[in-house]
Amino acid sequence: MIIASVRPAQADPRLQVRARCRIDQWRTIVIALLTGAISTPVTVYAQEVPADAAPNQWFTGSLEAPSPALPKAGMLALEPYLVYQSNTGAYGSNGDHHTVADNTSTIESVLVIKYAITDKLTFEALPAISHSSADHAAPTGTSFGDLPVELEYSVMKGNYKTGAPTVTLDLGVTAPTGEYDRLQKPLEGVGGGAWLLKQGVVAQSLFDTWGNHPVRLRAWAEVFEPLQDATVNDASVYGTAAGFHGRAAPGISGQVGLAGGWAIDQRWVLAIDFVDTYANGYRAKGFDATQTFVQIQGPIQNSFAIAPAIEYNWSANAGLIFGLEFSAAGRNTASYVAPQIALAVSF
Repeated sequence: MIIASVRPAQADPRLQVRARCRIDQWRTIVIALLTGAISTPVTVYAQEVPADAAPNQWFTGSLEAPSPALPKAGMLALEPYLVYQSNTGAYGSNGDHHTVADNTSTIESVLVIKYAITDKLTFEALPAISHSSADHAAPTGTSFGDLPVELEYSVMKGNYKTGAPTVTLDLGVTAPTGEYDRLQKPLEGVGGGAWLLKQGVVAQSLFDTWGNHPVRLRAWAEVFEPLQDATVNDASVYGTAAGFHGRAAPGISGQVGLAGGWAIDQRWVLAIDFVDTYANGYRAKGFDATQTFVQIQGPIQNSFAIAPAIEYNWSANAGLIFGLEFSAAGRNTASYVAPQIALAVSF
């Protein structure tokens, strides 16, 4: 599950993506998914696999896809991620790729916490901390990012014999716990300063295939809408400088993705994610250090990433996944490579 890595891109105004015309498209996609057209998740737990699926397959991944609600009340699932993201350049407004003078790198730790309140309702939280550095700048200290929390409700149970998916609806918020203004260094900005509302759907289908190599497919869509503007002072993630005082409106953002896992045997699985992220540009307005009124419009952004991975499962309740996420296309975003590893356990 993780971010452009694991970081929830929607919470970072610098990665806001897509024009208002895109918003209607996101709403259409989510509504279609909510009516049962598609669904899938991030970390799969062995309890979700039918007992008679050949050969009683175990899964851990994939890296990016969100996971469905847990199947049994009282179940606890933990998945710590370690991600190293290194920027390799930038995509322009026309999708052209070019080098930049100051590439940045980030080490990020994200912990996926899931607890089943009932057989259908699951609580999830994703606390994250990160440390960033740039080619020609002093590194930052360790920073806590914004905190996503959500409730996941299972509306449909899958059937591997027919391919009918497990469907989970998500509703949550992102709390503005990360630094975003009064920045001493630009790399310190890891938050957005505003509460965000998340609406999403995730679906997962498991297929019993030839030669005892089960295949699991996941699809998801999610939209993030700001619930408020952010008060901004001095240098911030919204492109303001020291002495600025005003407000900023994060843009609406969204993500769709498709993931697959192919079992080599009961323990080893090959996985891959395809992730498309969009966000509207942010808007900031206020007065600068000379008391001149200024307005800033952030660019519309888009990023398409691919994340192949391999996983090893010790049992139905523990597994390790390692892979490399990389950007394949984009607009007004950085290009990057992000090796990452995660350990999934459930109780």
